[in-house]
Amino acid sequence: MEKTDPVRGLSGEEVRRLRARYGPNLLPALPGRSPLKILLAQFRSLFIYALIVAGVVSYFVGEAVDAAVILAVVFINALIGFFQEYKAERTLEGLKEYLSPRALVVREGRVQSIPAEELVPGDVLILRAGMKIPADARLLEARGLLVDESVLTGESLPVEKAPGEVPEGAPLAERKNMVFSGTLVVNGEGRAVVVATGAHTEFGKIARLMGEVRLPKTPLARKLEGFTRVVSVAIVILAGLTFGVGYLRKFPLEESFMAAVALAVSAIPEGLPVILTVALAMGVKRMARKKAVVRYLPAVETLGSTTVIFTDKTGTLTRNQLVLEVVVRPGGEVRSPERLAPPDPLLESVALTLEEGHPLDEAIRESLPLGGEWSTGYRVLDKKPFDSSRKYSVLLVEKEGRRWILLKGAPEIVLARCEAASPLEGVLTELAADGLRLIAFARRETRDESLGDLPEKGFEPLGLLGFRDPPRPEAAEAIRTCLSAGIRVKMVTGDHPLTAEAIGHRVGLSGKAVTGEEITRLAPEEAYALLSGTDLVARATPETKLRLIEAFKARGEIVAMTGDGVNDAPALRAAHIGVAMGSGTEVAKEAADMVLLDDNFATLVAAVEEGRTVFDNLRKTLLFILPTNGGECLLLLGSLLLASALPVLPLHILWINLVTTVALAVTLAFEPAEEVVMARPPRPPDAPLLDRGLLVQILLVSVLMAGITWAGFSWWKARGTLAEARAVAVNLLVFMEAFYLLNTRFLGRAPWDPRRLVSGNPALLPGLAVIVILQALFTYLPFLDRIFRVAPLPPVAWGPILGGGILLFVLVELKKRLRSAS
Repeated sequence: MEKTDPVRGLSGEEVRRLRARYGPNLLPALPGRSPLKILLAQFRSLFIYALIVAGVVSYFVGEAVDAAVILAVVFINALIGFFQEYKAERTLEGLKEYLSPRALVVREGRVQSIPAEELVPGDVLILRAGMKIPADARLLEARGLLVDESVLTGESLPVEKAPGEVPEGAPLAERKNMVFSGTLVVNGEGRAVVVATGAHTEFGKIARLMGEVRLPKTPLARKLEGFTRVVSVAIVILAGLTFGVGYLRKFPLEESFMAAVALAVSAIPEGLPVILTVALAMGVKRMARKKAVVRYLPAVETLGSTTVIFTDKTGTLTRNQLVLEVVVRPGGEVRSPERLAPPDPLLESVALTLEEGHPLDEAIRESLPLGGEWSTGYRVLDKKPFDSSRKYSVLLVEKEGRRWILLKGAPEIVLARCEAASPLEGVLTELAADGLRLIAFARRETRDESLGDLPEKGFEPLGLLGFRDPPRPEAAEAIRTCLSAGIRVKMVTGDHPLTAEAIGHRVGLSGKAVTGEEITRLAPEEAYALLSGTDLVARATPETKLRLIEAFKARGEIVAMTGDGVNDAPALRAAHIGVAMGSGTEVAKEAADMVLLDDNFATLVAAVEEGRTVFDNLRKTLLFILPTNGGECLLLLGSLLLASALPVLPLHILWINLVTTVALAVTLAFEPAEEVVMARPPRPPDAPLLDRGLLVQILLVSVLMAGITWAGFSWWKARGTLAEARAVAVNLLVFMEAFYLLNTRFLGRAPWDPRRLVSGNPALLPGLAVIVILQALFTYLPFLDRIFRVAPLPPVAWGPILGGGILLFVLVELKKRLRSAS
């Protein structure tokens, strides 16, 4: 590799030539699940195993048509699940593009931000605290550079890095002049030239890509697996009981067996895995559209239980667009920046202490006309960049034989080291109370040639800069939404207490700001009690955030924490829901469960609402499916006990379950949020999927479906043929489910207005239309009549069928109203 100019970097032509030679800076793609594996996974379910056994046994007892239909249903269900899961995997794959890291490089003499995959050997990297290093590189310069290499070496403590030579063949952990792909800069800054990219890096040799978006097994999925096992055992017991009852009532052996098969088929909610996949995939997709990228799907469920949100101020509650409003001179005079002219010691200090890429310094560049005349004649001898833990930066400069220590940082840190700072301290209180963000500048003459420990006294105050970062217009409404949803919001900021109060009160938070220092001195229970009386924490450090999380988790709270810096990573990991900012560091994003692409608090609140909606829709799905299966079971058991002909056969039940899953149950995954979703308290994390009231509804609807179907079957059997009576029974069950779907769309009361009843869900009307078409084909197509052993119905039969559906809808709504009135 040819030598790179460390100042100008590579030229465009050199980049193109090197990219053609070395390729993109990507590790070899990990093999995902192939379509075949996704398809085969659809058959790994106790429900599916039970159906396959029922189909095979049906074939060997001479019911070839029944066996063929049962196995066809198994394969159709598998295909539906395959397409939905394949689409979900592609959705999650697409989300990874949102989280792709970037790199700062010097090319053609300019600092540029480029996608990390475009790096080539020879590029000059700019390294800063919080960055994930995108390639292996040799250091050209370093200032206080500490790198976390635990992913490569297992060393838990950060390693100090510096340019220089190391012996050839030195172990990885001893290569102090190198930084490696996949490791994290935790402090300091530096420049390095890239020596290896992609698969040729050390990380590429021994590690897989980190931080990939995955679809892990969620707590909800585990609950549903337990539900599956319980239902499977119950099915075996009930099927055996059904066969035994049939045998004792002197039914033919074949008919008793088919009754047992029918009951087993009726009790199996074979569409449940498909609907679960659709609901979760829809939730992730809707969140992504709202600019909230879920990195780990359990976050979707936990979001619905969140009880307290600790949020940053800058960029989350505010616009993160600092505008310089005032410049304060050492004597306390407040001026506009336009009235200053060189030589001015304050703005000279401002110009000299600007750091490349630091958000505050970028804002200063936009607000102040800082030309070269402000720093003419100065030579920089040493520097300590800004660090959030100490809240200041220091620069050692020389001009005309005199050396100065320039100090920039939080006013209380800087002014405490100054003589005659009283005028500034008086103005500071007034400006901070008005919500301005303030930084102070000071200088001290010295003879030192490098920076050591910062002197405690003897600095000359140069003045203050006051910026305003206005609140986002949607922040106040988002906080009101949280409060109405039983979610408390606490603002945690590094700003001055008066600034925190001014901004916090503007967006609807209350209380007097407490400082991070106060919190660190308290026991967890004392910190919890203190925060019960205020929503505002100022001068917070990363340690403050950890203490707050520990205090609230100890009291059983479900905590969401936002963060963007490298030092926020421990707090993001410790919280139940870690929320990183899209503009934040790679470290924060890797530690988080969710990334807000627009850094907006309102987006976080929208994600909480979406989390509650996903959980609601899964409950609605269970509320819809279980009464269907329960009604079918009761109908079959009742007919056996009464020694009557079966109202529905195994083929009919498979048809009912298949068409209602495809056309009706899946539509519930597309349900919008209920009006009251953010007007009720958070769901306790250990709460069951279905509460007592919903279980009562499931039992009631099961009994009503069985009773109404039995009545319709008996009525028509007395006046027509058995085949017609079974057609009536099947259509009654299907259309009762169609009307019951309108009940389950609303966990509370459904509206009586037909337009409101069917609006809001784009999949609902198409689903109902499909049901009408399929039932018409089932009833009147001669080919299907022969397979399902039914007969066409005269028009007069449809009145009772639709009447049964309407009756069920009205009775369920009356039950809801009686429950809410009690």
